[in-house]
Amino acid sequence: MNNLMLMTGATGFLGGANAVEAIHRGLGKNLLLLARAETPAAAHARVIENLQLLGASAADVAQISVEQILCCDLSELDKVSDDPRLDQVSVVIHSAALATFSNHPLLETINVGGTLALGKLMHRRPALKRFMYIGTAMACGEGAGINAVVKERIDLPLGDEHLVAYTRSKAMGEKKLRDTYPDLPVVYVRPSIIVGHTVLGCAPSQSIFWVFMVWQLLGALTTSLDEKVDVVPVDWCAQAIIDLAQKETLTHNVFHISAGLGSSVSFREIDLALAAARGIEPIGATYKQITPDAIATLLPRMRECVPECNDRLLLRALKLYGAFAGLNYVFDNENLLAEEIHPAPLFTDYIALCVESAKHIPIAEQMKWDFK
Repeated sequence: MNNLMLMTGATGFLGGANAVEAIHRGLGKNLLLLARAETPAAAHARVIENLQLLGASAADVAQISVEQILCCDLSELDKVSDDPRLDQVSVVIHSAALATFSNHPLLETINVGGTLALGKLMHRRPALKRFMYIGTAMACGEGAGINAVVKERIDLPLGDEHLVAYTRSKAMGEKKLRDTYPDLPVVYVRPSIIVGHTVLGCAPSQSIFWVFMVWQLLGALTTSLDEKVDVVPVDWCAQAIIDLAQKETLTHNVFHISAGLGSSVSFREIDLALAAARGIEPIGATYKQITPDAIATLLPRMRECVPECNDRLLLRALKLYGAFAGLNYVFDNENLLAEEIHPAPLFTDYIALCVESAKHIPIAEQMKWDFK
C-alpha cells in the first residue's frame, strides 16, 4: 500500500494507542506522525517513549523512523504544507487535542483552531478519502436528557449545555470543520468515557479511573447504584478507530466508540468488582445518593480518605464528575456495530488490572491527567 495514514496526537493517550494498533496491523511503515518538538529527532523520541508506555515492543517502535515524523505544531502547519508526502495521505486520524477539564485558556486555540488548520492542510489533497475527527461523545452536552440513550447524530450543541469548556470546544471543532470545508470527507468519531487498557490497566494513564476510587472511598455519589455508565478501554477504542480507517466504505459518518446498551455496566457492578480487586467490602449497603450541591458536605470525609489532595481542587472535580454521573448517559453505538466492529469489553472485566497498576500512585498524581 503506497498511501499514507497521517496521525496527530501520537504522544497522547488515545492517539498513541491508535499508532500502536496501526503498527500491530502491519501499517507501521505507512504512518506519518505529526508531533511537536524542537527537532524531528526530539519529536521522534517523544513519540517512541509514549508508544512504549502503551505497550509497543522494541520491534514495534523500530518500524517508526525519524523520517516518518512531521515535526510541527498544529499552529504552524503552513510550514509543512509543501511536504510531498501529504499528497500520498489517504486517511487522517486527528486525535490531537488539549484534553482537560480545567478552564485552560488555549482550549479553543488548540481544539478548534488547530482542527481548522489541519483541515486546511489536507483539503483537496489528491489521495485523501477519509478525515477522521476524534471528538468526544460527551460533546452532546446536558441537553440529551437525564437517563438518555444518546443517538449518533451529526449536530451538537454549542451553547451553555456543556458542563466543561473541553466538550464545547470539541463540538465547535466539528461544526467549524464542517462549515469551513464542506467537501472534506470527514468522519466524526466520538469515544465515550475512556478508562484504562485491557492489558496494561491504568499504567499508561490514570485519567478518570481515580474518580471511581474516590467515589468508593467516600461511599457517595450523585447517581443510583443501578444506573449504568458508558466506559471503554483505550486499546479497544484504537481497534475500532483503525477498523473504521481501513474500511473501503462506511455507511455512516458519525460513530460513537462506546459501550452502548450492550456493554455498559452499573455502578453496583463496578462497586463489586472494585471492592473485590481492592480486597474490601463493597459500599452498596451504606451507599448514599446525593445531589451535586451536597458534595461539599463530604469535605471532612475527603480530608480523611484522600489527605494528600488539594481540598478545593478535589471538591471542584467531584462536583464536576458528579454532574456528569448524574446524567446517566449511555451512548448508542448502532452505527459502529453495523460496521461489524466487535462490542467493547466490560469495564468490570479489566478493573482489577486498573487497581493493580495504579495502587502505588497517589490520587493527587492521578488527578493531574484530567486537570492540566
